[in-house]
Amino acid sequence: MVAALVVIVVYALLPYEVAIGDFVLKPISLAQLFPKTEKPADTPKQPKTKATVKHHTFLFIGDSMVEGLSRRLADYAQENGHKLYTVIWYSSTTEKWASTHTLEHFIRKYRPTYLFICLGSNELFLKDLEARETFIRTIIEKCKNHPYVWIGPAAWNDDKGIISLIERHAGAGHFFNSRNLKLERGSDHYHPTWAAAALWMDKAVAYLNSPKAAEPLNLKRPKASHKATLTTLLQPHFEGY
Repeated sequence: MVAALVVIVVYALLPYEVAIGDFVLKPISLAQLFPKTEKPADTPKQPKTKATVKHHTFLFIGDSMVEGLSRRLADYAQENGHKLYTVIWYSSTTEKWASTHTLEHFIRKYRPTYLFICLGSNELFLKDLEARETFIRTIIEKCKNHPYVWIGPAAWNDDKGIISLIERHAGAGHFFNSRNLKLERGSDHYHPTWAAAALWMDKAVAYLNSPKAAEPLNLKRPKASHKATLTTLLQPHFEGY
């Protein structure tokens, strides 16, 4: 039986037909004898989606304007399952944060997953914009490895150009423009009242919840008041880390 099968295969592989009575052996190829089994097509790889952080650690740094803003951000953070660390450096400027390692110090300490910045209110009327531009760029460089938003100053008078500088260097989706907000001010005529600061933060959160933000958040409106996880107060005479 095996021998007969071998003979048939050999004849079938000859380069010409062989007739045995009415039976004809036609030449065939090895490919016909042993057809290749086609491999299933590879399943196309799905593009990787960026992981969503469910529980952020917020770090909010800046000048005295942070005091009012962070009170409201604490409400959002607590009710949405996030932590908030606040660092208020009274009378601070972009120069102080750029020329010291204070920001790096608190990033190492708290390991934030999202940075909030509010600076520039103490520099609204300064004209040394070339120097201010360098400071702003330095701060942005320090933030580059983290999602961040810079909440621009809510100016009470026309500034000399620093708001536009911050907006330009913060980049699309990283700057909330507070310039046109009409806020009720406190007795010093500069700082918003607590209620106005809460409104200011509500506007910033609406921006962060929208596609306009480079790193959107999903912060539901809080129903109660809460405190930040921890607040650090740095006095004007503090020289920085």
